[in-house]
Amino acid sequence: MVKKKSLKGLGARYGIKLRKQYTKIHFQMKSKRACPDCGSQKFGRESVGIWRCKKCGIKIAGTAYDIQL
Repeated sequence: MVKKKSLKGLGARYGIKLRKQYTKIHFQMKSKRACPDCGSQKFGRESVGIWRCKKCGIKIAGTAYDIQL
């Protein structure tokens, strides 16, 4: 079975190109990441450009939707 990449709430609005771009960014932003300091999977986005580990508390500045060290 193939996992369907769809987002509820958008429906048929905004055009296919924008929905595909939004879906790509959304899944990229919400994906699991390992903390570069302690290695735990509790590393996530706190706000735009700020990424934080919930386990060790390290904060890193990155890009808006992804982190690049």
